Amino acid sequence: MEFLERVIQIDFEDRLGLGMEIFESCEKNRVDKIGMEVIPTQGMFIKFRCTSVDQVQRLIKDLKSVYGVLFVKLRDQMPYEEREHDLIAIISKIDRKKQLTSFSGIIFQSATMRRVIETAKMVAKGNSTVLLRGESGTGKELFARAIHMESLRSEAAFIPINCAALPESLLESELFGYEEGAFTGAARGGKKGLFEQADHGTLFLDEIGEIPTQVQVRLLRVLQEGMIRRVGGVKELSVDVRIVAATHRNLEEMIQKGEFREDLYYRLNVIPLRIPPLRERSEDIQLIAQHLIRKISDKLGKTDLHLTKESLDLLTSQTWPGNVRQLENILERIINVMDSTEIKPQLFYEWTDLVSAPLIAESEKGNFQIQIRVEQEKDWPTLKEIVSDVEKQVLLRVLKTHTSSRKAGKILGVSNTTILNKIKSYGIKKYD
Repeated sequence: MEFLERVIQIDFEDRLGLGMEIFESCEKNRVDKIGMEVIPTQGMFIKFRCTSVDQVQRLIKDLKSVYGVLFVKLRDQMPYEEREHDLIAIISKIDRKKQLTSFSGIIFQSATMRRVIETAKMVAKGNSTVLLRGESGTGKELFARAIHMESLRSEAAFIPINCAALPESLLESELFGYEEGAFTGAARGGKKGLFEQADHGTLFLDEIGEIPTQVQVRLLRVLQEGMIRRVGGVKELSVDVRIVAATHRNLEEMIQKGEFREDLYYRLNVIPLRIPPLRERSEDIQLIAQHLIRKISDKLGKTDLHLTKESLDLLTSQTWPGNVRQLENILERIINVMDSTEIKPQLFYEWTDLVSAPLIAESEKGNFQIQIRVEQEKDWPTLKEIVSDVEKQVLLRVLKTHTSSRKAGKILGVSNTTILNKIKSYGIKKYD
């Protein structure tokens, strides 16, 4: 049997025995009292459990007939629940402010990034939809948060959602909410969607290119009319939400293939901002790396770590397909395994797939050259270390163009087993 939970407010003129008669009415109508609060200026509040709406109506009718009762009405919550809700909202607001990043928190010194940030600051003050374009790991959510913090909506909620992380049915109910009984497993009383939660604030739709067609249609209506309807509901709800969307996909190509609605694209692409990949702003790598080293060091309880000049040259020479996220991943791996304060190139060669700048340059020309880096004359590596380093570079070069270990073994004149053992020994991950 399913139970309903309801709250009633009773205003009254106090008299001897009134409370007892109110309780008797509750007993008579067989409702289970689960909470009560009396506020002098507002009356008595009772939270109870029952089995039907008719039972609620009969109780209200009986209470109105009690001498001294002025009115009886249903409420959404008990006063203490409203106070608790307000307190949670205040705490959440404080926590959000701690988590959110302003433009001053974005690390850069390149002219390329400066131009993007200047544009973002200008458009942040308005209410127009922003579409952030950029590769994975470039910091699109960081930009979305900064735009929110710079906007007139900064006191309201910033709600992020990754559209690729949920199946269609869940994404729809998560965005638009649902009414009680809308589907099997729906929560009692229904649930507010993210559009309602972000009212007067900003909703960040990450990976917008992944949303299915049905959700695209509903999203288009919100952008056009500012109205939503919960899943399983009939009531139209007005929402005031600014949309910041992001994608690494080619939406124009998706439109041509019929995978993305053209009308939705134009609603989203009001203010397009392209966030440059790390390889297009190599002058920012030193600042970002230093920031990440401090952050990771604090987390791991290590101090005074720094990159050597040779390591910095190595980092700035890379193409970074995973951008800042990849850089952070590699630095955290290195800092975990190092036992000194200097981050040297040998650590990157041993624990990552990074290759030296000359090797990258020569491989792009179709040539291949091995280079051994020695930081100081007295720091010559052992012959065994030199051979291992060269062997690893050769393996990486061959596996880059011939991903089959069997084919690589044939090229290098060794068995497939030898190649697999070397791959395991050097910790080479990306070969298949």
